[in-house]
Amino acid sequence: MVRIRAVVALAVVVLVATAAAGVPPATSAAAAVTCPSPAPAERVILTIGDSITEGATMAGSVSAGYRAELGRLLDAACIPNRMVVAAMGGTTCGYWTSRMASLVTTHRPDLIILNCGTNNRLDNASADTVAAFESTYRALLDTALDLDPDVVVWPTWVQYSAGRATPACTTPPGPSPSWLPASEARVNDAIYRAVRVVDEFGKRVPGWIDLQSIPEGYLDACGVHPTEGGYAVMARLIFNAIAASLVSPPSAPLPCGLTGRRPGGAVPNWTPCEQMGINQ
Repeated sequence: MVRIRAVVALAVVVLVATAAAGVPPATSAAAAVTCPSPAPAERVILTIGDSITEGATMAGSVSAGYRAELGRLLDAACIPNRMVVAAMGGTTCGYWTSRMASLVTTHRPDLIILNCGTNNRLDNASADTVAAFESTYRALLDTALDLDPDVVVWPTWVQYSAGRATPACTTPPGPSPSWLPASEARVNDAIYRAVRVVDEFGKRVPGWIDLQSIPEGYLDACGVHPTEGGYAVMARLIFNAIAASLVSPPSAPLPCGLTGRRPGGAVPNWTPCEQMGINQ
């Protein structure tokens, strides 16, 4: 299998669609993309996580959740792709430790997006519990990277839930509990520490996909799952992070992106596309 790092140089023009509900519109005068022929090898992208990865109410579809917009962005960047979904609502990171080996050997992904931790309650966890979480997270990385010498893993910092719900909340498992935001902050700090020790893998864990700054207005009435527009924003954040692993030279960052924080820092303000002055 031709791997991500062997992709030939491409001149990429990213077309930004804003039709998804809730995404601020941005216009672009970019020309239509002409992809090279023959096309580059297909990239298999394994997406692992809980109901947020699953697509919440759109569960079971390969194109559910963020994958719809991410696939469109990859197609626009002339990167043939095939998405594989390994996600189940309510699961913790530990759920995947006994399953990672089979997922890697069965699907032989080029790239893994690991988005777990929302359901790991760490808000009042002891030091031993936090250390156990970090060990579990490192085990997920170790398993994938040891089994496949070419796979690249992108861990995510999980998005923050709203910690509240409106009367319109009907999506299982129901309203966001008030402890979630504090727990998610500690989860992200723990993921940061877990990934930092994986130095021996170098660029095979290039960094983090930062989902912490998705605004509350892009969450559903339950305050947990992204809306359709929120999933489009999530996809753009993912694409901006992984683009450098997929094309050379990297494509320019998309408008309407969010600048995230390092653990311990303040969450920045969201800037709507129409106020950014990009591609107008």
